[in-house]
Amino acid sequence: MKQKRAIVTMVLAAVFSIGFFGNFSTTQDAAAKRTVKVVKVKKVASKPYRATKGYMYNSAKLTKKIHNLKNYKKTTFYSKKRVTVKTSKNKKAYYMYVANKSNKIKGYVYSKYLKPYQPGKTTVVKTPSTSGSGSSTNTPTKPTEPTVISKSDLESLIAASPDLDPTGQLLSLTSEDYQTYASVFDKNFNVGDYAHKGVFNNDQASIYVESQQLVPYVQKAIDKWNSALGTTAFTLGTRENHSMVLGFGDGQIAGWDGVFYGSGIAVDYTSFHDHTYPYGRLPVSNEPITITLTSDDDSTGVGDGVAAHAASGYHYDADVHYVTTTITGVPADLLETYWVGVITHELGHSLGLDHTPYFQDIMAAQSGTENGQSQENMKYDWTDYKDANGTQGGTMTAKLTQRDIDRAKLTKLLGYW
Repeated sequence: MKQKRAIVTMVLAAVFSIGFFGNFSTTQDAAAKRTVKVVKVKKVASKPYRATKGYMYNSAKLTKKIHNLKNYKKTTFYSKKRVTVKTSKNKKAYYMYVANKSNKIKGYVYSKYLKPYQPGKTTVVKTPSTSGSGSSTNTPTKPTEPTVISKSDLESLIAASPDLDPTGQLLSLTSEDYQTYASVFDKNFNVGDYAHKGVFNNDQASIYVESQQLVPYVQKAIDKWNSALGTTAFTLGTRENHSMVLGFGDGQIAGWDGVFYGSGIAVDYTSFHDHTYPYGRLPVSNEPITITLTSDDDSTGVGDGVAAHAASGYHYDADVHYVTTTITGVPADLLETYWVGVITHELGHSLGLDHTPYFQDIMAAQSGTENGQSQENMKYDWTDYKDANGTQGGTMTAKLTQRDIDRAKLTKLLGYW
């Protein structure tokens, strides 16, 4: 599902303005009586399933029930497509388009009502003949079914992993495990399916950059993600051939520097062209300088930009706490790195990453809520960074942490890009 509200980067005090869907009810067949919207369709490998209950629908919009699956408990269905739908109440669910071997019984089934099934090879056991002829009869054994990891075992793996960082076995489970427990992964690692249908094709998004001025920044952000993930998740596209657009926008009133809106990214034009943002007035020098960023107001103007950048000028919110830290570099490089960090952050949202409370992450945000509204998927709420003073900020340095990378690898396994 793609949020109606945008996913927003607000430097050091980033807040998340994304629609909240909550947990989807397990009685999904009732959704057929309401209007649903198809927001994503993804081809999947053909795998065998058995239905446990529920109904089969004629279309992804769930307009008509065509089969009661209790009558097909012994029928093996094969997956073709995975569909994400959103109801009129902004709740999302996953349906599988399946068909039996003859392709005569086919339709859309709520994914939780499908259980992986593996006919396997029949084992022949020879038993003595009762005829006395010395021959034997062949008795086939009952085929065994593959097992999906239990929820308790999955929760144990999550508990043993660092906070919000899916490591080890969590990144090497089966596709059935990820499909069965998608909502568990979403909540425990602050991830979700945010990119609109068609943004990622064959696990890759092609970005058309509307302004040549932004191209070098976008290319560096692309290189960071592609290198970290060991695959080409992003490429530069053209006006005629692309799946995502990136250009300038107006974030002055809303207070964002960058925003991902489902099918594209916007960078605030005013802030980007203001060379005193976000660190205040910097000297014209080719020599490295060190800037101290703190929540304490100052008279120099340095660090003013770490708060919201209002249209009438800089606004410094003394009530908001920031990690006290320093950043060192040549002034021009510091500004370039910051905007590369903003774009890298927004590309992270397209991969399905929500914010974290860790200042060092590229996906950091100072709070998990805005005006009392939580981000869509959140393990817990937070109102302050968890890092100690002196921690280097991910957006300021444009560096990905292992947590950023692991979460992006997880969202690929979940089929979000």
